[in-house]
Amino acid sequence: MHLTMPRSWPKTGLMRRRMFWAYAFVAIPVLWLVVFSLGPILFSGWVSLHQWNMLTPVRDMPYVGLENYEYIFTRDRVFPLALKNTFKFAIGGVSINVVLGLAFALLLNSKIKGRTVWRVLYFLPVITSPIALAVIFAFMFNRNYGLLNSLLVMVGLPRQGFLNDPNQALYVLIAIAVYQYLGYYIVIYLAGLQGIPQDYYDAARVDGANSWQAFWHITLPLLRPVTLFVIVTNSIGALQVFDLVFATTGGAPANSTMTIVLHMYNTAFKFSRMGRASAMAFTLFAIILFITIVQLRLLRDRTYED
Repeated sequence: MHLTMPRSWPKTGLMRRRMFWAYAFVAIPVLWLVVFSLGPILFSGWVSLHQWNMLTPVRDMPYVGLENYEYIFTRDRVFPLALKNTFKFAIGGVSINVVLGLAFALLLNSKIKGRTVWRVLYFLPVITSPIALAVIFAFMFNRNYGLLNSLLVMVGLPRQGFLNDPNQALYVLIAIAVYQYLGYYIVIYLAGLQGIPQDYYDAARVDGANSWQAFWHITLPLLRPVTLFVIVTNSIGALQVFDLVFATTGGAPANSTMTIVLHMYNTAFKFSRMGRASAMAFTLFAIILFITIVQLRLLRDRTYED
């Protein structure tokens, strides 16, 4: 049996024009990526090695090496607390979104009345402005005139500090974030559930499997790629939380809700220390990259093994 090598395309004028336009269209998003993504990242890395107050010309920035990184890890009292709060926010929010997202998706995937209406209602908070939603909840959780405390007083319960209590504020922010983005993850899980063939469940029912066994051995394994997507995207978003905290507490009380991005914002635009803020940004970038790689390796490997 003889294998014939395919003939090379003739380098005609038409072919050259087609290749030119193909490269031209590919070059547009590549140029956009370089100019508006890679360029600022490299510039931030360069700034993190200097002292810059945004008033001094860039060419005159004093070079300090790794001093900014050394400062945020050894002398900055707020950064370790902000890092801790950010991880607590991410772990709590991601865990609740995964569990409740799957639970509500299973419910909305069943035969219930008004299923389409319920899907729309669950998704409405997702399209609401985060700042507007944060302001509304800030009023609702207010200690003195908030709706929730008014209801507690009506039933004879004591007022709660909520966003004014250092022991409660971060958990209230987690609840608000879950309320806002849960609908999105419900839709993602719902799409995954509707992509599972019904034949699998019919075969399991013939073999005598009950609903729990079908869920554990069919639904969960087949939803692992969806769960991977939910965990990774939710983790990346939660580690970069800013607008919710900025509009509700501003990091108060007593820095109990201070996050890395908010501390970065304060350092850069309140105290004009762009070098330290850039060092925080690169540190957060490294953390997100590491966590994402670990999550992808763990969940993807388990998915392939099954």
